[in-house]
Amino acid sequence: MWQNKRIGRLIGTGVLATAILLAGCGKQEVTVAKYDNNKVITESQYKNYIAIVEAIEPGIGEQIKAGNKDALTSVLHYEILTAHIADQVKETDDMKKEAEANFKQFEDMNKAQLEKGKTIDQYYKEKNVTKKDVEDFFLSQLKLITYFSNGIPEADKKKEYEQAKAQGFLTSADVRHILISTEKRSKAEAKKKADALVKELRGGADFAKLAKENTDDPGSKGTGGLYHHTMEDFPLAQTAEAYRKAAMTLPLNKISDPIETEYGYHIMRIEKRTDEPYAKVEKDITRMLAQQKENDFYTNKLKGIIKEEKIPAAMIKEQPKQTAPNQPGQTPVSPAPAQQPAPKPANQ
Repeated sequence: MWQNKRIGRLIGTGVLATAILLAGCGKQEVTVAKYDNNKVITESQYKNYIAIVEAIEPGIGEQIKAGNKDALTSVLHYEILTAHIADQVKETDDMKKEAEANFKQFEDMNKAQLEKGKTIDQYYKEKNVTKKDVEDFFLSQLKLITYFSNGIPEADKKKEYEQAKAQGFLTSADVRHILISTEKRSKAEAKKKADALVKELRGGADFAKLAKENTDDPGSKGTGGLYHHTMEDFPLAQTAEAYRKAAMTLPLNKISDPIETEYGYHIMRIEKRTDEPYAKVEKDITRMLAQQKENDFYTNKLKGIIKEEKIPAAMIKEQPKQTAPNQPGQTPVSPAPAQQPAPKPANQ
């Protein structure tokens, strides 16, 4: 949530929209949707937009190619959403610069993934889009963000900041720890060993040396028990609750008592800790709240401006039956100190 400079922040789960409205010519176009005061999206405009989505977000593109009606409808709705808003937002130089930066990041990422010898222009040609199509896509995303960012109360942003800070999203900390696991020993045995190590450490023993010799955490054994928790890399918000609370509250450079988590007992020493100031993350907070406003508009208000819609029947295909997905809470989420930090997304 709090990781900056992600392409996915602009084109991922919360935001997928742009206005790709091309002037029709030649034969009479088939209308896919009508909105507002009889404004229309034609079949060719819709298919061009789909091509851009497939070029930028392959995961969504796969659903579209499979003829998934829900995916096709969502894409159309986002196109309508952006078309509805586009004319209400004035382009600024700062907006254009940021869109250019996001576009460049997208191109650099794709160039690195292209087959040897293939150029980015060839990639666009294969996807049946132009470079300008993609540039306009990123500019349109910023128009959406700008529109929904307007009018967010300062009090709401400050409240979100305090909540994020309390959850560990905004705290960076260098934590040195030793884990005595209860996986292969009893809790009593683990606690006894942890108590003995605390006594050694408070007596002046070298923490890094004892960590390498005793910790059951493979993720930090090689670093002498040291983790660098930041907003972007293994944030404290992703760690076990007791570990997180200790990392955020223990006095610096003090040896903790054994701290129990589901993994065993942790002995911790906080070597450095800082919180991101509000001014530094205000823009991210504003955009997150803007995305929430956009999602609310999409869910509750967009249907009020759509007069009619009809996905071309030839684009819809029968979907194979799937097993029911896990319900919330069934998939364990435990990037705890005893595990390796979760890898960064490829589009960082």
